[in-house]
Amino acid sequence: MLKNSLTTRALTLALLLAAGTAHADLVVTTDGARLTGTITLIDKGTIHLDTPYAGKLKIKQEQVASFETESPVTVRLQSGTVMSGPVESTGDGKLKIKSEDGVLETNTARVVASWGPEAEDPEVVRNRREWQYDASVDITGKTGNTEKFNMGASLKAKLKGPNDSLSFYAEYEQGEEEGNKTDDRAAGGMAYESFFSKHLGWYVRSELEMDNIDNIKMRSTSAAGMSYRLINKDHQTLVARSGLGYRYTAYDNDKEDESSPTLDFGLAHTYQFMDDIYMTNDLTYVPSLDDFANYRVVHDSGVEIPVGSGNNWKIRMGVKNEYESQPANDNKLDTSYYTKMIYSWR
Repeated sequence: MLKNSLTTRALTLALLLAAGTAHADLVVTTDGARLTGTITLIDKGTIHLDTPYAGKLKIKQEQVASFETESPVTVRLQSGTVMSGPVESTGDGKLKIKSEDGVLETNTARVVASWGPEAEDPEVVRNRREWQYDASVDITGKTGNTEKFNMGASLKAKLKGPNDSLSFYAEYEQGEEEGNKTDDRAAGGMAYESFFSKHLGWYVRSELEMDNIDNIKMRSTSAAGMSYRLINKDHQTLVARSGLGYRYTAYDNDKEDESSPTLDFGLAHTYQFMDDIYMTNDLTYVPSLDDFANYRVVHDSGVEIPVGSGNNWKIRMGVKNEYESQPANDNKLDTSYYTKMIYSWR
């Protein structure tokens, strides 16, 4: 009886394992490896396979001899043909896609993209303009031998497409130390950038700023010019900008108000370390055309790290430097280190 019971349990377990394997998608690599799981996406020469034994795998399509799916998927071929149905491998890299309208025979190399029933063509998603919003807050304090408090808040909105972007921002900073104000600044602005070729584009930007600590009653900066896309990859971008602008600064103290045309230079760099960890670097250099010794440099570098399992909450840690060659007070360089909690939504 005991032997029969063990035999029955072993047989049941084997059938369950076989059933689980039978309902899995299959990827066969060029070196003969057979990987089972669920194919969630094929895009840009990569097959995304979700497995219960190794998590999410990314396999280069050039290393895949064939694949097949148990459930219906949508497939787009090099010719532009789109067809939905289960994919069957017939050997030697040949594939059959079975739909209600018939059977289409192709091969693995001709598959450009594939996605599930509830998803969209990844190329359509990439080319869609979409708004993204970021709200951040940065609060620090210290009590005891020194009483210190700093608070910063910002709101950003960006409408981004594959070759253009429109962004708006507003931010406010306030700080006190031993009852004396150390920060009291408000700023806001907009920018638009569009690329009409692979590397070349144009931009326009404008911003307003008030800073009571630096005796700036109002500073207005506007500029427009050419953009040069030096790097444009999925994980890294680098854009250089150069143009002409105009700057007007009104001061709270005895310093005479300034008004002059300017040159406008900038660098914008992004780098993606992992799926959700980003580094951004921004640098602007704005010298006056009337006096090249009168210039302003702003640099901001930071890393954004997701918090929790979703994509909404992030922490941004970074450093910001603002250098003004002819300030209204004695302080030319203003450096701040920050840690911001960011909430993003679309």
